[in-house]
Amino acid sequence: MVRVASFVVAVLLAAGSAASQQVVFQTMPGVPQGPARDTSQQKPGTAIVRGRVFAADNGQPLRKAQVRITAPELRENRLTTTDAEGRYEFKELLAGRYTVTASKGSYVTLSYGQTRPLEPGKPLEILDKQTVEKVDLMLPRGGVITGRVVDEFGDPVSDVMVSVQRYQFMQGRRRLMPAGRNGMTNDVGEFRLFAIPPGQYYLSATLRNMMGFGAESDDRSGYSPTYFPGTPNVAEAQRVTIRVGQILSDINMALVPTRTARISGTAVDSQGRPMSGMVMAVPKGEFMGMFGPPAQIRPDGSFSIGGLSPNTYTVQVMGPSGPDNEYASAEVTVSGDDVTAVQLVATKPILVAGRVIVDPAAASSLRPSSVRLMAQPAVMDGMMINMLPPSTVSDDFGFEVKTRPGKMRLAFGGPPLPGWSIRAVRYHGEDVTDSGIDFRPGENVSDVEVELTNRMSDVSGLVTNGRGDAVKDYTVIAFAQDRDRWTIANRYVRNARPDQDGRFKLTGLPPGDYFVVALDSVDGTEWMDPEFLDSIKTKASSFSLGDGETKTLDLKLNTTSS
Repeated sequence: MVRVASFVVAVLLAAGSAASQQVVFQTMPGVPQGPARDTSQQKPGTAIVRGRVFAADNGQPLRKAQVRITAPELRENRLTTTDAEGRYEFKELLAGRYTVTASKGSYVTLSYGQTRPLEPGKPLEILDKQTVEKVDLMLPRGGVITGRVVDEFGDPVSDVMVSVQRYQFMQGRRRLMPAGRNGMTNDVGEFRLFAIPPGQYYLSATLRNMMGFGAESDDRSGYSPTYFPGTPNVAEAQRVTIRVGQILSDINMALVPTRTARISGTAVDSQGRPMSGMVMAVPKGEFMGMFGPPAQIRPDGSFSIGGLSPNTYTVQVMGPSGPDNEYASAEVTVSGDDVTAVQLVATKPILVAGRVIVDPAAASSLRPSSVRLMAQPAVMDGMMINMLPPSTVSDDFGFEVKTRPGKMRLAFGGPPLPGWSIRAVRYHGEDVTDSGIDFRPGENVSDVEVELTNRMSDVSGLVTNGRGDAVKDYTVIAFAQDRDRWTIANRYVRNARPDQDGRFKLTGLPPGDYFVVALDSVDGTEWMDPEFLDSIKTKASSFSLGDGETKTLDLKLNTTSS
């Protein structure tokens, strides 16, 4: 007999209407109801996921919606499109925990089980030979913001990039980040932003005149990045609130005039020869990926970048990407006057040599060439140009990684390695997993050990309310008791949502002492905010986790406001 279990999940978006989703799981006879199998030696998948995508406002099926199913631990990432009845299907899936996401045009992109903007969806725990049906998603219409951008004389300005932004937390720091699609003004200064999730945003307008690429000009007039209703200072900006499907019209902004400046200098390689390529000035802390026109390096190595409003910039040489290309950068502050004689002296990539250490008992299950390592900034503080590609570990478990100078951490490059994690990185016997290594120009580094483990810790459990009833809609946050670890690339601060059975799962936490708490709601990325973590410590339980330990925790639900 085929056993069928069903449940209903309500999806409520902030300030929006409710929509329901029902998922039916069919289990093949004789299939044990245990955890997902070991995927170290993957075989063809046998599971199937089916569902439909609907419009939340009228319940009509959405055709040509894109549906994506992912399982990073399995290196699984597939995309399909719904048919005329809004149906989709994924076949030959491996057993594991999956996320299903749907998107279409002017609708808000939504993950299965997602209840509010920026919240992760609920995972689906799928077993071998299992058919999972009615994984339906109800997409609400996104908000729309329209308006005009004009100059100080009231004349329309074309080619202005307009975007919605909101504060999010990254490595424990509060940063203003893009939160939706960007839009460009047309010839009469009009813009239209669509598919905006409900929430509160800052609206910004930035004129990056790419037509000036490669041109010299003595004109120092320009415009600062401007926030609604018309200020260069985000602290003075007015937030815009948008609800599900709401249209905000006539949101008009006048760009703030400013005196622009020029950065000029020379760019030479490590042997003092003029470099080739381009130079770009990236505003410090900028993650939006559009920074204005670069400057061509002349045959004598000189360059000049104009049109820069007051800010602190990382001036970087943009050349062809590759493991052996030299790199030069400098931090320059512009306050209205031209900055001259900036010297960009390139350095060769630093060679980091070492060995991968694996428990001999587990070494036979790991193919060395499947391991890829790369150097990443210990602290992300803006967009990096020309990152060096990852390197593959050799058959004798040796590796050579190339990196830029600076404080860098060694990490996996590319998709996660299924079933494996980095237990420790050591340099001259010292643990530098979290702190990273301060790489100096011209100084190659050896004697680095990267220890891998397939003994992944596993923390799972159920959550009950004050009446002792199991709940299936919550967020669990686990965070180290050592506050200094709250900003280390989220290794020691993790969150989880429950699967279809109401069970949460956190895999791969490093050994240590932790707090853990189940909350009814968490706003976006605030679970990475040290102040927020401080505020919920009194509601949390404590637990200790050993190396590769499996632990079951039963938690009580807490309300965020209590």
